[in-house]
Amino acid sequence: MEGQEKYFQNHWSLRLIRWLCKPELLEEIEGNLIEYQEILLAEKNSFIRLRYWHQVLCYLRPSTLKSITHSKYNTMFYFNPLITFRNLYRHRASSLLNIVCFTLGLTSVLFLYFYIQAELNHDAIPADSERMYRVLRKSISMDEQYEIGVSSSRYAELLKIDHPEDIESTSRIYYDNALVSHQAIRYQENRVIFADPNFFEFFNFPLTEGNSATALQDKNQVVITDKMAQKYFGDKNPIGKVLKLDNEFSFVVSGIAQAIPGKSHIQYDIVLPLSHMQRYAWYGSLTNNICITYLKLSTANNAAGVRAQIPSFMKKHFGEDYAQTGRWIDFDIEPFNDVYFNNKTRYDPVNHGDLSAVRLLIIVAISILFIACFNYVNLSISHSFIRAKEIGIRKVLGVEKGRLVFQFLGESLMILLMAILISVFLCIALRPTLNAYFDLEVMYNWTDFNVLGFFGLLIFIILLTSGLYPALMMSSFEPLKVLKGNRNFFSNKPVLRKGLVITQFVISSFMIIATLLIGIQTHFVNNKELGFNKESVVIVKLNNQQIADKADMFKKQLLEESAIQYASTLSGEPGGFHDGAMLEISGLSESVIVRTLFSDEDYLNVLDVQMSAGAPFRKVADGNPQRFLLLNEKALKETGLKAEELIGRTASLPGWGIDEPFKITGIVKDFHFSSLHDQIEPMAIMSGGWHRKMAIKINANDLRNTLSTIEGLYAGLAPDFPIQYSFLDDGLAKLYENEQKQTRIFSIFSMVSILLACLGIFGLAAYSSQRRQKELSIRKILGASSAQIIGLISKEFLLSVVVAVVIAVPGVWYFMEQWLEGFAYRIQLPDNWYIFVLGGAATLCISLITVIIKTYGVAIADPSETIRNE
Repeated sequence: MEGQEKYFQNHWSLRLIRWLCKPELLEEIEGNLIEYQEILLAEKNSFIRLRYWHQVLCYLRPSTLKSITHSKYNTMFYFNPLITFRNLYRHRASSLLNIVCFTLGLTSVLFLYFYIQAELNHDAIPADSERMYRVLRKSISMDEQYEIGVSSSRYAELLKIDHPEDIESTSRIYYDNALVSHQAIRYQENRVIFADPNFFEFFNFPLTEGNSATALQDKNQVVITDKMAQKYFGDKNPIGKVLKLDNEFSFVVSGIAQAIPGKSHIQYDIVLPLSHMQRYAWYGSLTNNICITYLKLSTANNAAGVRAQIPSFMKKHFGEDYAQTGRWIDFDIEPFNDVYFNNKTRYDPVNHGDLSAVRLLIIVAISILFIACFNYVNLSISHSFIRAKEIGIRKVLGVEKGRLVFQFLGESLMILLMAILISVFLCIALRPTLNAYFDLEVMYNWTDFNVLGFFGLLIFIILLTSGLYPALMMSSFEPLKVLKGNRNFFSNKPVLRKGLVITQFVISSFMIIATLLIGIQTHFVNNKELGFNKESVVIVKLNNQQIADKADMFKKQLLEESAIQYASTLSGEPGGFHDGAMLEISGLSESVIVRTLFSDEDYLNVLDVQMSAGAPFRKVADGNPQRFLLLNEKALKETGLKAEELIGRTASLPGWGIDEPFKITGIVKDFHFSSLHDQIEPMAIMSGGWHRKMAIKINANDLRNTLSTIEGLYAGLAPDFPIQYSFLDDGLAKLYENEQKQTRIFSIFSMVSILLACLGIFGLAAYSSQRRQKELSIRKILGASSAQIIGLISKEFLLSVVVAVVIAVPGVWYFMEQWLEGFAYRIQLPDNWYIFVLGGAATLCISLITVIIKTYGVAIADPSETIRNE
């Protein structure tokens, strides 16, 4: 019995009774409950706990509960939502300003959050991603090592044979584009891949229909996404239906794949068996690199063992090639989760993100969030002057400080929740516009657990950083000073407020100056002299056998048109594909590593590339196997010879299957055939070879008719294939898409940050003018002009802005130096010093205008009215 009484003393059901029931009934109720439980235990009935708690709840009836006293005196000290709404409405101008401030900040932060979340959660499908790696080949150019994304189709089988214990399985992907058709429906598809039979199992990509283990077993099978199924077959079941590839090969649909959720470096619409490529002679060559090769290791710890055996692997399989070319090649394995953000790999057809841009956006989002929070603190401080008497009366009547803090935090929470609701609505409404402007693909998932957690964390951080200090500050007012009319009840603590203003404008100045400098660099790369003329050049793809076999006829027909100035077949245009090779030149003991370009004799005319020495190669008569070669000045420098010593010699490409040597006819001036992110490399322009595209120099005066003419000529030669063309200058502009995105992002969000900072100054200017109203009125009576009054209030804020700009400049300088390191050709910050001055001046002018707008009313007010009201 004694043990049971001790148990019931600690049982929280009795604590509930003691908390809610009348004191005079407690002894009787507790005794009845103890006795009732003894009966239940003795009878050994089922559901003892349930029956016991039913009895507890029966005692919690109106006649046993404590009476609750309601009085106006008590409710004024507890948090009351109704009082909160009344206060917000009574001070609606300040409340609206706070809501607008938070709404701007939160809309920006939420949009950026969903984009950043999608980028950081890339490649989330494979369950064994920590054991998965990609093979990267290594090469050297101009004493700089770089990595190559594609490898030979044989790497997978050879690595599996040589490392059976370390490598569990392999999978390969070959990226291509093709004309895909079903009956009368046909489209040129750019996301076509050829993959091993284990593709869907290896990467854990789900199929809605079909068996992932057997969907690619037969070389005539094809798996398409649900989007492609709708595109080609409508609402009909596509399983068993036939798709044709390039009007030549037929494939039977064996599966429907789900679209890959989220971001992934592997993108596809149509998946075909890699065994289909075995029909081509070049497929099995160790030197023909076309595939992305993936490995799944037995354990994640095996990576070090595989890397350690790479030299022996390369010596075993490539030793003969090394002995012939004198060029040692190597490879490495890259973790699967690192592929998406590794956009420095060359010849890499996979989809990439930009980690530097993500980091940049994280900084921007945090900056905007803190500016919004600091802004709320400043506005709350200025608004507390108006509510000082209300707070003083409450404290005189006995309100506790903790309850005041709770009430003010409640008001902050109400403002925050309203701002969040508006922000969510704006995010949804503005998503198409923002996606189009920033060239992003942001998708919202409001029900995701991580999103809900982010909302909770966001509310907590904002309340902690912006709501708690004003609540503590206002609840600490000395009522005696307040009720006596003393307006300096917290003027002895200006450091925090000025510090917040300085911090806001440090961030804003940083973003304004960085935006201007990024814009100048983008303008620089778009307008730099490239060494060739990119204007009015159309690039037509020769991506099917019909047009490839008739390329010479296509060129001849083009040149017969008056609107066509020049045309040239080539293997890659500037900014496009240029393979690497070892060039052996007669009389030289060492080979020269060069970028390759195969073209005809009109390449220089189309792009207006200038000769430095010698002469362009001429057209070779039909049946004549003679080949010619041009080198750029960079390649000439690598040989160590003078131009006259080099011209006339012969050169060869060992291992390329080209038997005839090339005769060097001249040297072309260096031109930027790749991005300005990279230095100009040695290049060899060679006659003959493999031509993938046609470059056409047109007369842009009648662009529409000229393009129609090109389309008509193409259709006459390749009627079964749609033409694919683009403008060279558009292709070059795409090389700097990330920089252009960053410029747009910085420009928009720097405007948001400066607007929020101005709202902060607006609030502080309001506080300053109200606190010093009597002083300013006396100054006016003594003869001070409105301009002097405005200047008096403005100078304390302008000093803070000047300090902010001075602090921001070193940070912007360091940031831009790091950012500009990604460009081989870039602006120099010392040459653009005026941008720092211009950005600081812009920040100063904007803040000055804000202060003048707010203080103008005080400056022109009648001083007699102000003093009489005092």
